[in-house]
Amino acid sequence: MSESSWQVILWPLAAGASVGCIGYVLLSMALAGRDETRRLRAMGRPATSLFFKLLRPVARWVAFYVGGVSARIEMALGRTAEKSYLVRPRIWAEKRLRSAAYPEGVTADEMLGLVALGGLVGLLFGLALNLRLQFGPVVLLTLGLGLYLPLLWVRGRIRRRQDDIRRSLPYALDLLTLSVEAGLDFTQALTRIVRKLGNGALAVELGQTVRDIHLGRTRMQALRELSRRVDLQELNSLVGALIQADELGSSLGPILRIQADQLRIRRSQAAEKLAMEAPVKILLPLILFIFPTIFIMIFGPIALKLLH
Repeated sequence: MSESSWQVILWPLAAGASVGCIGYVLLSMALAGRDETRRLRAMGRPATSLFFKLLRPVARWVAFYVGGVSARIEMALGRTAEKSYLVRPRIWAEKRLRSAAYPEGVTADEMLGLVALGGLVGLLFGLALNLRLQFGPVVLLTLGLGLYLPLLWVRGRIRRRQDDIRRSLPYALDLLTLSVEAGLDFTQALTRIVRKLGNGALAVELGQTVRDIHLGRTRMQALRELSRRVDLQELNSLVGALIQADELGSSLGPILRIQADQLRIRRSQAAEKLAMEAPVKILLPLILFIFPTIFIMIFGPIALKLLH
């Protein structure tokens, strides 16, 4: 047979094999995403989006591959598992994901896989862009952007969740003060507050604190765990005051009322700070977008008359 005849036969076979491999990979990712959705629903947590259903298996595979390569390098260098290069990044990722309440069910290893995957995509995109622009630094720029995007996503989820907790905290603190002064136990007061707050982030965290106390932890241990999970300044101050009152045997009512007043003062100061920052923040859009338009409208006709 001639070479052209072989090409006619081999090209459809190669295309069919490629389509089959891609279909198999997509089907495996969809099945893994379905199993993950069932697991999260069984835990009472929201299911992941379609994007993360497809992305998480890839990130898990990338993290597994990067971990294997790192382990081989460390074995060659004689480093122990406790001194692994990935220990600190895992601890950092675990801390950030815990503050964000593990968004989309992402684990620490999957977070590292997302960072590595973002860096790989950014590197490939930068190389392709460099072929067009012939500008070497664009590769470093896209690589850094790819590495930073997953971290930016986690930071945004943490900020959104902390803002939600910060908005709900004054109302919850008022309810806690009234309940404690009415004679309820601290744990019973927290249980009532959780029912009042609904499904917000603060209700989830306080509900976890109540469950920790019911499972046998002391009040101080449960409150310290709450402060460690949320990592919010206002909540850390409240938890510190409650722990100090528990250690000294003081009444919780006056302390909670003082903390509520301080929280209101802090919120008013934060609002004043945002109001003072507004003129500075609006200066850049004025210079870049509004002033050029005004100058074009004013001096444009004059320039046209001078030209003609």
